[in-house]
Amino acid sequence: MEHLRRTLRYYEIYCEKKGVGQCVHSLIEACGFRGEEKRIVYFFFVCAIYLHDFGKINPAYQTDVLGNEGFRSRRRQAANSYHGKASAYLYVDYMYRTVLKQPSEKVCKCLAAFAYCISRHHGRLENGKDFNELELWDEEYFQSRLDREVFERLEYDLQQTWIGKGNEAMSFYILVRLLYALITGCDYCATQEFMNEQVMEPAVLDMESIGIKESYDQSSLLKSIRRYQRDPASFCGEPINELRTQMFLEAEKRLLTHPDAHIYYLEAPTGAGKTNIAINLTLRVMEIDPQISNIIYVFPFNTLIEQTQAALEPYFGDHMMVINSLTPIPVREARVEEPEDEEHYEEAWVNHLFHNYPIVLTSHVQLFNALFGCRRDQCFPLLKLCNSVIVLDEIQSYKNEIWREIINFFQLYAKFLNMKMIIMSATLPQLDLLLNEAQARFIPLLACPQRYYQNPLFRERVHLDFSLLERGKITLEQLKEQVLAFKGRRVLVEFIKKKTAYDFYELCREDCQAVLLTGDDNGARRRQVIDRVRRREPMILIATQVIEAGIDIDMEIGFKDISLPDGEEQFLGRINRSCLQPGGGKVFFFDHDDADRIYRGDARLNYSISVPSIRNDLQEKRFDQIYRQVFADLLDRTSKANEKNFAYLERDCAQVNCLRIEKAMRLIEPTRQMFIPYHWEDLDGYKVWDEFKALCSNQEWSYARRKVELSQLALKMSYFTFTVYGDQQPPGSEAFGGYFFIEDGEQFVKEGVLDRKALENYFKGMFW
Repeated sequence: MEHLRRTLRYYEIYCEKKGVGQCVHSLIEACGFRGEEKRIVYFFFVCAIYLHDFGKINPAYQTDVLGNEGFRSRRRQAANSYHGKASAYLYVDYMYRTVLKQPSEKVCKCLAAFAYCISRHHGRLENGKDFNELELWDEEYFQSRLDREVFERLEYDLQQTWIGKGNEAMSFYILVRLLYALITGCDYCATQEFMNEQVMEPAVLDMESIGIKESYDQSSLLKSIRRYQRDPASFCGEPINELRTQMFLEAEKRLLTHPDAHIYYLEAPTGAGKTNIAINLTLRVMEIDPQISNIIYVFPFNTLIEQTQAALEPYFGDHMMVINSLTPIPVREARVEEPEDEEHYEEAWVNHLFHNYPIVLTSHVQLFNALFGCRRDQCFPLLKLCNSVIVLDEIQSYKNEIWREIINFFQLYAKFLNMKMIIMSATLPQLDLLLNEAQARFIPLLACPQRYYQNPLFRERVHLDFSLLERGKITLEQLKEQVLAFKGRRVLVEFIKKKTAYDFYELCREDCQAVLLTGDDNGARRRQVIDRVRRREPMILIATQVIEAGIDIDMEIGFKDISLPDGEEQFLGRINRSCLQPGGGKVFFFDHDDADRIYRGDARLNYSISVPSIRNDLQEKRFDQIYRQVFADLLDRTSKANEKNFAYLERDCAQVNCLRIEKAMRLIEPTRQMFIPYHWEDLDGYKVWDEFKALCSNQEWSYARRKVELSQLALKMSYFTFTVYGDQQPPGSEAFGGYFFIEDGEQFVKEGVLDRKALENYFKGMFW
């Protein structure tokens, strides 16, 4: 009973600190409940949190798990020690006997879904359509007096598709996910408090007390912007900075003019200063909406996280935390007399699990885990998202096939969880055009982005050359001849396949200062290459899409293998990025690899710049024209009578088929991690691997401490970790801890560069 009370108290804490209670009420209304039914459903919701562990009255649990000898004589009355199913059974029994008289089908559906969440609170959400556990209940220690058909009906109710209108089914799914996050999250916090005497306080942002807004407003950059705002005629800086200032002020004005919007678009050219604009916008959102309590930045690439972290550091400092696969989990410094205090690790691990920091920088995969993941730990950060401002960068990189599904979910999450989303990109698809019925309010922060795109400072920054494209398919030898004509300058060559990039690097390295940069490179080598680029060293940088939106570099000449129109524009952003090169930069497009093998299923493949009209749209920066055609294709695909039909997603939401939704909303297909040890500068990959195995096997430390210590090792591990898409274990490799360890890694690595050809030959093509 003490645990149940503490669990309910954490729900109250989240209501107070994060406004979760209002989110719950809004979602219940969005599901179509009014009046007395709304009151009943809310009561069900709160009771599901409170009664989630009521099944621990199970005598087998008391005896076997808790060692409670007072239940020894009744042990035989239970078949096993499970308490999740027992809690769900008791919950349904109590709700029916005390609340329900003549329940509607929709109310019963809520009860069934909430009971399902209780039954899964020590596992993970799966598919509600398979929920048939309670009708099979046959435990002696408790038998409900209700008719068995009540429990049989639960399965029926949960399998019914929603009988509502519009977005009710998707709102119902979000309501159920929020309940699951609260049951498991409040349960976890209550347990931690009992075991370690640590109260988990949701970290919220109070700008005034910690001085973030003052720090930003007093910065030299913002002071110069405010001077321009007061007197534009006084501006005496570079023309590009005046243009950036105009965009900054227009975006700010439109945000302040539309404070009740849910999703804002920031479409601005590369080099427009979007990061600085976004910092200002997040702080203004918190000014105009006092309910907003956290700031979250979401990026598709770790390199973007690193760059943005450096830009935010002067203003946000210690209030900001990066959460990704490479960043160590911070641990509060222990007192000298308690150097091995496990409580510090428990606290650090809980904060990491819940993303419990005022300002978070994280990946789009982490965001989608919170919105659609099925594991308990994936759901915890959903509580952080309530009443937060979220900046989504480079949304065009999200899986194109599910844009319609993404924007439907985004608008509902944003509206009912009071999330203010700022979506920004140089090639921004206004995804609300894919909605049949808009629930959220969408506002472009630049009323006419073309005004800025067509400015000569941006429009003439890079000159496009399609002469190589006119030749059709081009060989690497032919391309080499064209590239070497610019030998001695800063040249960027991008391919869409790692293998081709490596082959071209091998072809050129003897004749010029060639440097290779792909997704296979570890962070240290990538930083070394970028540092050389920023020192403006003459080189021919041969790369893959890793440089498109993930790395801030400025080159003179570019060559690019054509792919998607978004990718072409992102590439252009790496050439003459500073807009300071006399006469502008120049980019040559060519066709070598087949893009459809890399971007399989992407609707943008039909709109390559090999088509003259699309080529013209790219030159004129009319991405809205391209997206209208792409959107029409996506709407057509998701309206046909096949498994991609949007109605199937609505059905899965109505049935709480969480595993099916998680799979449908997956951004990145599952991959395998190979650990290939070699010597990298002062690091010995073999020693790093031994350290990893020792940490994983250390049973003297708590689980939390092992996870924290492993996060400290993650960056070192990444130097020797390579991603492959094969589904087989490489012959002779060692499988351990989610990795395949491959002995004698030196044979696959040359000067810090992965030799994919050697890997291909050794494993007989299993990864290609």
